[in-house]
Amino acid sequence: MDDVQVMRYLARSLTHAASQHDWPAMQDVDAQIAALLASLKGQTLSAEKREALADLQQTHANVSRFCQAQSDDLEQKMASARRNREGATAYALFADAEDRGQ
Repeated sequence: MDDVQVMRYLARSLTHAASQHDWPAMQDVDAQIAALLASLKGQTLSAEKREALADLQQTHANVSRFCQAQSDDLEQKMASARRNREGATAYALFADAEDRGQ
């Protein structure tokens, strides 16, 4: 596979992993992208390679935004669960205190 094919494959793989919420696969693809970029350093890129690289960069940016949104959503859910748990604990303590007072 030449570099252009590899870039296109990595973009598809990253998109697929994100769509499946497969975080370990996304990390693996990200590492492969980093290795590819390191191998391209210092090379003069053809127009086709530059275009494929720009597409890969755009895909990576989109997936990065998706991951950030998922992370933000999870943080909100966890904060809500903490608040609910704290409220339930306070209610249980209050109810227990009332039961003992009767």
